[in-house]
Amino acid sequence: MKRALALLMALTMVMCMVAACGGTGDTPTTEPTGTTASTTVQSTTVTTVQTTATTKKPSTPAGPTVADQDVNSPSETAGKNPILWLDFEKDNIKDGVIDNVAGEGLDAIITGNPEYMTSPSGGSAIHFGQNKSVFDYLTIKNDDRLNFTLDDEFTIDFMYMLDRNAAGWDNLFSKGSSGNGWYGVWLGANDNSNQGVCWGGDTGNNKIGSLYSKYQWHRITVIMKNRTIYTYLDGKAVGAFAAKEYTSTTDFYIGGRNSSDASPVSTAQFHGAIDDFKIYDYAFEAKDSAKSIHAAGYYTYEYVSADGTQKMTLPYRVYLPTDFNENTNKYPVLYFLHGHGEIGTDNAKQLRVTTVPNILLDDIVEMDNCIIVAPQTVCDSATNVYEWVASGVGAQPGRHVWDTGMPIRTGTLEETIHTVGMQAAEALIKEFVADEKNRVDLNRVYVAGISMGGCGTWEIIARNPELFAAAIPLCGSGILSTAASLKDIDIWAFHGSADPTVLPEGTKKMVDAIQAAGGTKIVYTELAGQGHSIWNPSYTYKNASGETPAQWLLKQTKAD
Repeated sequence: MKRALALLMALTMVMCMVAACGGTGDTPTTEPTGTTASTTVQSTTVTTVQTTATTKKPSTPAGPTVADQDVNSPSETAGKNPILWLDFEKDNIKDGVIDNVAGEGLDAIITGNPEYMTSPSGGSAIHFGQNKSVFDYLTIKNDDRLNFTLDDEFTIDFMYMLDRNAAGWDNLFSKGSSGNGWYGVWLGANDNSNQGVCWGGDTGNNKIGSLYSKYQWHRITVIMKNRTIYTYLDGKAVGAFAAKEYTSTTDFYIGGRNSSDASPVSTAQFHGAIDDFKIYDYAFEAKDSAKSIHAAGYYTYEYVSADGTQKMTLPYRVYLPTDFNENTNKYPVLYFLHGHGEIGTDNAKQLRVTTVPNILLDDIVEMDNCIIVAPQTVCDSATNVYEWVASGVGAQPGRHVWDTGMPIRTGTLEETIHTVGMQAAEALIKEFVADEKNRVDLNRVYVAGISMGGCGTWEIIARNPELFAAAIPLCGSGILSTAASLKDIDIWAFHGSADPTVLPEGTKKMVDAIQAAGGTKIVYTELAGQGHSIWNPSYTYKNASGETPAQWLLKQTKAD
């Protein structure tokens, strides 16, 4: 009877519970007051290095998006059963062991003396932490079925009720340890950013909600698919972020952690109840799928220069509008070049800005009428040849020249080092827009980037002025000698007036040079008193027409 009720409850929980939903824990920087200046750019012939490249051509990315409605109940999802189901019914508890009613082992061993109470479905729920002198938790012995690689899928779905304020790191469930395949959900009271219930793992901690409402039941669902973690609170989507390998040799704990864990026992004990704890080895489907940059497909571009001397593997992601397969329309495309903080090979970090969402990409996704292509490069600490631009080596070995403030970029384009990273990035976007199946509107090809990617944005439009209709470089530095070639490109450039990393003169002098060449299509917004990390205030800034950068960008076309 309990199982039938539990399945029904999964469909109706939103209507029968009072929920307090929080954000993901990322607080945007306060938007400063900016100043604007108008400008344009003039066209010159630019010599482009000829390259040939091979690639696995992108096709329509598949995978789930973050849902804005209820998650389907297990009975409605492919008809598959969970691999783990702890229903906490008394008939399934014997000799200190709670049976996995899905069968196939994975039974939970009881430590301490947890109590039992009536659950929302009318059955029993397990109640932890009622006896202050006893540490309660469940242990499921390590099993490969509870370890997940980046290419695996899973769904974890359970109910919980809090009856005491969290002391910090209160463990609802977890497996692994920091740096060793850790994943889990816990209640945090350790700092302002992690207050509430959080998904945690080797990717860091991400807030699901600010739930300190005692004696109220809530439902948490965590889905991993397409190398992305999606979190839901009471059936509502609240977050999406890059996943990592969740494989370890550690046991799986519920309600607390083994006392051998590095964290003190007192801060690991969960004080409250858990019910219907389930793990599936596939991802739930979601009703009324909404849009998410994290649903972008994974691809790899193999670059080889024309003379065969330069080679590079460039991972990249492609986001397609949700109606892409339902029509034959052509779409604009935004090419995004990440900053140095997002270098790597995980093909994931470039969709965020360090640890916070990329507001520009999220805004473009929300409008849902533009393709996004986002490559990811690495860093050669000796020569920096794989970065978007050659930053050179700073005062310390392996450091960059921008460690003490990247200066104005002088010299001709031919004298500027053409990095392998930039060559690969150019070859990728050229092939992508030329491929007819990608249905790109060639009059609306855009590029944007931050920091290293802001410098890369200035450089890629200088090397390919005929390709791009518009650009948004943030805290970058242009090549002054190329100013005249950019007159026909709409540019909205941002820089913080107090940037110590990439000096603001790198943008201001570029703007002056374009204006001096007769340009009237460039706009410069300087954020007074701001340093280098200006992505949030820049991407939320509104111009005199009330447009954000994303809104402004999608209005631009070569025909203007």
